[in-house]
Amino acid sequence: MLPKKKANNNKENLQKGKQKRGDQKAKPVQEEKREEFFWNENILRNQEKRGVSYSSCHIVHYLRNLTQGTQPVFWQDQALNTPVMHTNKRLRVHKTYLGFDRRATALAWHPTNPNVVAVGSKGGDIILWNYQADGNKPRAFIKGVGPGGSIQSLQFDERHSGYKAYTVSIDGTLAYHDLEVEERKNFLRTGDIDHWYTSLDVSAPGKVIIVGDNKGYVNLLTQDGEKLWTNRLHQQKVTHIEFCPRMQWCFVTASVDRSLKVWDIRNLKSRSSCLYSHMHERPVNSAHFSRTDGGRLLTTDQHSEMRVYSCPSFTLSRTISHPHRQFQHLTPIKATWHPLRDIIVVGRYPDPAFPGYVDNEPRTVDFFDGATGKLLHQHMDRNCDNKIISLNLFNQTGDALLSSAALLVWVWKPKFSCDATKSSSNLDSEGNSDDDDNDDGNDKPKRPRKKKTNTTASKKSKALKETKVVRGIMKIDKKR
Repeated sequence: MLPKKKANNNKENLQKGKQKRGDQKAKPVQEEKREEFFWNENILRNQEKRGVSYSSCHIVHYLRNLTQGTQPVFWQDQALNTPVMHTNKRLRVHKTYLGFDRRATALAWHPTNPNVVAVGSKGGDIILWNYQADGNKPRAFIKGVGPGGSIQSLQFDERHSGYKAYTVSIDGTLAYHDLEVEERKNFLRTGDIDHWYTSLDVSAPGKVIIVGDNKGYVNLLTQDGEKLWTNRLHQQKVTHIEFCPRMQWCFVTASVDRSLKVWDIRNLKSRSSCLYSHMHERPVNSAHFSRTDGGRLLTTDQHSEMRVYSCPSFTLSRTISHPHRQFQHLTPIKATWHPLRDIIVVGRYPDPAFPGYVDNEPRTVDFFDGATGKLLHQHMDRNCDNKIISLNLFNQTGDALLSSAALLVWVWKPKFSCDATKSSSNLDSEGNSDDDDNDDGNDKPKRPRKKKTNTTASKKSKALKETKVVRGIMKIDKKR
């Protein structure tokens, strides 16, 4: 009997043994991964057969996936944008007004009447317009002072069902107007050509008015005009000021000093006592809270950037690049919210230096998703004559959009085609027709065309049939 060989416990043999053991353990793991891969593939194939789409935002897909228990929470919210955007894509110019001698600078909807608007101009003119009842002529026209009387902001008084509104203008006044009777009362007056008021907002629950000026000061007044306090919150002009609909003690200010600041109205001591402060790369034109629940804050700068902040932490959640640069003789472009969904509405001013610029790019009204920053639609109407649409504001119900471009002011309303004879080939993936020829409402129903009968062609066909019959008879006779 030969003695057994002793195992060499050197490093190479130990490493080889570990590799073999690892390979034996890795085999079942790899097999499990392959089984999971094929199992996932089968699930995806079954879902494709059933038509289930996780990424679809269509309301029908959302309801079907919800009943099957396969719809993610995020897409549940996104699916509700579909019916709203379907209406927005059908917007057409409904009524227009062209009576200002200077460009429009401020827009406002009546808080209770969705058909009444007020518009202020650079010359200080104000119109009260019920576009459904008054046609193209406003109900009231208040003449301004002309140069130096530009209306910077306009707000209706929600305490009254009538037509009373607050305005601030470059003439250095905060005024209270009865637009129907054309009466005016000044609450504040600077008395200085170089000092004027630039922005205002009214808090109906708090019964106060807050006003900003071009020196960076903010003034707080009661709704009856009694002054409560004044404080300098910015180094330069306050371009926008607004109360939060969720927290009535909270308001935001935007300024030319490139800052956005959040304040507590109960604790205002100095410029450094703000709750939150965010710096922008350019001066900020506006800062609007979302109209659905006040959960988002939208800012527009003076060049090519929009930002969305999440409330109440006011953290930056989305930055959207969009061309809307500013120059002296253009009303500053300000992005606003849709009242039913967190959809951003903003006018486009194409910039050759902006990435993705196309030659002869149209000046459209753009719709963005506030949650994802995705461009949903670019709207354009041939009646707008490719103008730069600076201001856009939806009414409370979301079925009418008020816009202004230079001297022109108009109202958009959705128009839906009811013609059932349209072929399905003209419909896109969402069921929308691309044919806008019948949207004007003046088209008459077309009569069915009569089939034209060609007498000469019918005679020739009869003659050919007769000759064929004669030839067949002759062949039969020859065989006989």
